[in-house]
Amino acid sequence: MPPRPPRLAVIEPNGARREIEISPLPFRIGRQADNELPVRDSRISRRQAQITVESSGALVLEDLGSRHGTFINGQKILRQELHPQDNIDFGIPNSFRLIFMGKESKLDELIERAGVAEPDQTGSRELYHLGLMLDVARSLGSGLALEEVLATVVDAAIQVTGTERGLLLLTGEDGSLAPAVARNAQRGTLSPDQMQVSSSVLKRVTSTRRELIVRDTEDDPRIQQQASFAKLELHTVVAIPVDKLPTIQTGDATISTRRSELLGVLYLDSHQPSSAFSEMDRAVLSNLAREAATVIENARLFSDARAKARFDHELEIASQIQRQLSPTTFPQLPFVSVTASTLACFSVGGDCLNVVELDGGRLGFFIADVSGKGMSAALLATLLQGVLDTTIAMNLPLEEAAQRVNRYLCKRSSDERYATLFYGVLAVDGQFEFVNCGHVPPMIRRASGAVEDLTEGNMPVGMFAEAEFSCARARLEPGDFLVVYTDGVSEAANTQSELYGEERIREVLREYTGETVEDLAGCIQQSISLFINGAPQSDDVTLLVARYRGSASA
Repeated sequence: MPPRPPRLAVIEPNGARREIEISPLPFRIGRQADNELPVRDSRISRRQAQITVESSGALVLEDLGSRHGTFINGQKILRQELHPQDNIDFGIPNSFRLIFMGKESKLDELIERAGVAEPDQTGSRELYHLGLMLDVARSLGSGLALEEVLATVVDAAIQVTGTERGLLLLTGEDGSLAPAVARNAQRGTLSPDQMQVSSSVLKRVTSTRRELIVRDTEDDPRIQQQASFAKLELHTVVAIPVDKLPTIQTGDATISTRRSELLGVLYLDSHQPSSAFSEMDRAVLSNLAREAATVIENARLFSDARAKARFDHELEIASQIQRQLSPTTFPQLPFVSVTASTLACFSVGGDCLNVVELDGGRLGFFIADVSGKGMSAALLATLLQGVLDTTIAMNLPLEEAAQRVNRYLCKRSSDERYATLFYGVLAVDGQFEFVNCGHVPPMIRRASGAVEDLTEGNMPVGMFAEAEFSCARARLEPGDFLVVYTDGVSEAANTQSELYGEERIREVLREYTGETVEDLAGCIQQSISLFINGAPQSDDVTLLVARYRGSASA
């Protein structure tokens, strides 16, 4: 068979694919109809690019001064030698794309050779046959779509066995088998009403994980008794399990192999008896099944990788949004200084906080902790932050603000999602008004060194729409510190699963002799870090520290 001219695979905007020979040369590409490859897209230039040949025989793609440029593998080019599997596009989205196929044999040509060519005198037909099928296997990485590659495998199997039709059935999530590719001996696609197969054969192969080859059902009394064979009038049946490669596990000095996952079944049949299958024929079929398994698994891995990349990208966007919503600077009023920080357990967190200046020279702040972890908790935390920012700006009484937030969350979150919330307002004269909705009790470290807990509280927000909330009051004296935190602080665990606890926070506060909120926050964080001693973070950690200086300095 003479060598084929080099070819281009043309992928149209709708996904349809065809192949065209690169002949004659120069081979022009563009919108104009007299090009060797006319591409009907008004955004592509009339004379976009052309393929020419060098004296060495290499093919070169050159741009003809096009409007948007010509690209090979994503890089804009003026003139560049082509290599097999080079991707060519024209700098515009949702348009034509080309793949340079080179002079490699086309897959269906290899299959045709496998079915009609005679072996040479130096080897048996079986060995020659196997060699051609290995050529097919090596060609499976040619960049064709998954369905086309699997169709190639089924077509090759039909040629090897001399059967009339073949199906590749893939295992679904529920364990059932469904046809993914169904072909006849003429390499055509079967219609749905032509896809009936012997269920008993499938059941037998999936349960035993062994191939089943019956070249004449009349020679096998057990097969003759099965109704599906009589109904379909079958004489030849071949079924081969398509298994994922087995996983090897090691444990101490023991090495064991787990039973592989069943990806599907390669099924072939015919109404006519077949000649005997040689061992080499069986080897070829097994090789085709392994190739199918590799292609399917690679496609799944690629799909999983793309899904993970897409999820990671979305996660990074969510993380950026959370970072942008979190305050980076805080109001520094004459009578009070404040600092706060939050450290998410994962890429996104379920804690939120803010510090805002209110009318009358007051300072308001909140910390909230959404139940659960991960993306769902982070989304609710972002929603809660927006609601709280809006509600605080309305200057409502604290209990009314809590009720509004509660009703809003009850309408828009599931029953199992709720949040603890601490919202406080500090006035110039040291009056501190707060509402605690299921949050861990904040602490006041007095100038004398004494530590007090603000134990007054209500139920969390987002649980019952009709819940009522009440506020409480305390007074801060000059030099007093207020410490508000989430349970990620008190429940931080070390490598022995011991919790940091509230008493260790009190100990840090009692022993602290500094005067700045930054120093006190740093002491608490350092104490936590020393306690957990490298243990992984198990929850979001959020901490706010405020110090009342007194109204005289206002």
